[in-house]
Amino acid sequence: MKNMSHSHRALLSTLVYVAVVAVLLFISRNSANQLPPADTRINQIHPFARQAEPSCDKIGDVSKLMLFVNGMNTGLRAVGCLDGPKPSALFWLRHEGATKISAEADQAVWSVILGQPLDTVGTKRTLDYDIRLSHDGDQPEQHLVKPGSQFSFYIFEWWSPLALAVVVLVWGLLIYLARRSALLRDAGEQEGPLESRTFSLAKTQMAWWFAIIFAAFVFLWLVTGEMPSLSGQALSLLGISSATTIASLGMSSGRAMAPGKSGVFFHDLLSDVNGITIQRFQMLVMTVALGIMFLVRVATRLTMPEFDASLLALLGISAGTYIGLKIPEDQGDGAKAPTATAATEDPKRGYTPTT
Repeated sequence: MKNMSHSHRALLSTLVYVAVVAVLLFISRNSANQLPPADTRINQIHPFARQAEPSCDKIGDVSKLMLFVNGMNTGLRAVGCLDGPKPSALFWLRHEGATKISAEADQAVWSVILGQPLDTVGTKRTLDYDIRLSHDGDQPEQHLVKPGSQFSFYIFEWWSPLALAVVVLVWGLLIYLARRSALLRDAGEQEGPLESRTFSLAKTQMAWWFAIIFAAFVFLWLVTGEMPSLSGQALSLLGISSATTIASLGMSSGRAMAPGKSGVFFHDLLSDVNGITIQRFQMLVMTVALGIMFLVRVATRLTMPEFDASLLALLGISAGTYIGLKIPEDQGDGAKAPTATAATEDPKRGYTPTT
């Protein structure tokens, strides 16, 4: 193992990881098959039992059948009707079907339907439901199920551990490449040692938002069974981090870095030639705070968060201040190229114009 290269160790670790995930996935699938069968899953058409009368012929237009869950109108309308020994109405449990209520009401309904998804891993969720037939004119709605009727469903599919493993793998690769490559480091000499290149705050911010939004995207897909849409705020966060990275790289292009030693992650993110600076500290704290808020909102409300415009403006101001003050930061003292001793003492010192 001591003589094994980094690439071989990385490949071996990946193979071991895939093997472990495959075993866990096999075990989880067998465990799921041993659980009592649930009636349905999210984003599938499900038959809800109803009374035999009125029959489907008497109902006529099945879109007049409305589904209520825990007393709340889901906005879902029936897509089919069945008679026979088990009369039922067919509903498609999905967000796109909620066209009869407002977006706020739809969000409230699905918060009730899904509850706390992580509490239902490996088990089913049971809720009360009612089917009501709407009539033209002033006639009251007709209830087609008995009071206290319930239906059960699973939130997570059996292959959910595989999707979770993909997220963990992507995060792991990101951390591995950050340590073993120049993925998150400032520009430097191509043939110089990797340790002489400091970690970049702008690149780290971009990687942070990528990892968070990717994990949120996969989690929402697992829970709702639908392809989630990125909110305007999520796109704004990615845009701010991308613009900051591009501007930062533009500031540092054409400058050579004197030999030095780095590798202290948070020291590199927070400091320039003068030590720890307020603009870097502010940008890092705001990025971490908004990232945690983003994850909590996704886990509890099952939707991409809609941050207040003032929060995005504050993050933009932090990024703008960081870029504005990076001009003198990259230029250093501007008088002469630093000595090797100075570069060694302060890895942020040493950016000088190239000829």
